[in-house]
Order: sequence, then structure tokens, then C-alpha cells
Amino acid sequence: MVSPDDLHYTFLKLGASKDNDLVTNVIALKSVSVTIATTKTVPSFDVPLSGLFSGESRTLALNLGMASKTVSLSGIITDQLITREFKEKSSPIAVKMTATEIAQLIHNSADGTTLQDLQNMNELIFLMESKVDSNYEYRNVDESADLVPFTFAARGEANELDNHRAFLLVSPFPDSMYDEGVKGFVRSFNTTHTSDTIEVEFSLEFEVAMVL
Repeated sequence: MVSPDDLHYTFLKLGASKDNDLVTNVIALKSVSVTIATTKTVPSFDVPLSGLFSGESRTLALNLGMASKTVSLSGIITDQLITREFKEKSSPIAVKMTATEIAQLIHNSADGTTLQDLQNMNELIFLMESKVDSNYEYRNVDESADLVPFTFAARGEANELDNHRAFLLVSPFPDSMYDEGVKGFVRSFNTTHTSDTIEVEFSLEFEVAMVL
């Protein structure tokens, strides 16, 4: 299994990027570690007098489907060919940028807003190995794995399989390398520039959210 460029498995897509494209208006990262965190928010309170007669106290919790989700990356940035497409240009522009230039580009983009679609990094693609598709069937006859983006989606259509009793706005489980990853925004981006190497170390936190 290889990635689209045979080098990277993590990509930041800009608001101006296109579907089925992990090259144009996309920044690739060499991630050494990926930390995925899901924090459940469940309001709860202790039930008064619940242990008075039974000898065991009770706590009542309301699972209202609230959680915060983040993906944290750390790794290195190296020189890279960057392809950009602008409305005022007739064709895409491909330029090779240094690691420091790419770090500056990401810092600049993290500082942008939704209005600047060529700065706004609103989607993170982290390719993972997957043997089982959205219908709980093997992707390949030999049961080998394909690369698909990590998402928080469940397998199945609306009210089917894992999405039983989920009727509205069901996020599709990815079946292709070019399917949608996680949408949101870059919460923080940190880089370390040292004199003994041309590579740039980075850490990035991406928060999953519906950005208005």
C-alpha cells in the first residue's frame, strides 16, 4: 500500500482543495506519531437517598451524544513540491518549497479565517489501513487492507448496521483513499527550527468541529 505521492500519509487540505485530490491546495506532513482523543461529555448527578434502603448509592447520567474530538500530530517537515491553484491563474502552479517555507505557510494558514479559502485548513487526512468496508465486508478478496482516511464515522447507512437508530446526517464511512477525512480547524501548530538540520520538527492539534 502506498500513499498518493508514495511519501506522506498525513495531509492538510485547504478550503479551496478539491475532492479526489490530495495534491492541489494540499500540504503534506511526515507524521511520526498521531494521537487521537475522544472526550465524552455526559451530565451526571448523584440521586439523593438512593442508598438509604438499598445500601448502594446511585448516579444518574444523561448521555446526550456530546463529545470533543481532537487529532494531535508530531513529526517533521521536509522540502516539498507544493501545488496551488488560483482563480486568477489559468493553470495550477507547482513550486518546490523549503521546510521552513512550508512551516511558515502552515503558521500563516492557521492564522487565517474561513473567508480565506486558500489559507483555511479545514480538513485533516490521516490515512489508515482498513480491511473492512462500510458494509462490514472485506475490501479485497485476499482480505488485504487498503488505505482510507481516519474518521469518526460508523459503518452503515442511515438506520443500518452500526448506525441503527441514527436517522439523520449520517457521515459515510470511507471506502476510498480520497474520501473525506475529519473536518474542523487547527487549534495549535508549533515548530522547532534548529541550526544542525534543514528539517523542521512540528506538533499540530486539529480539533474536529462544524466550522461556520
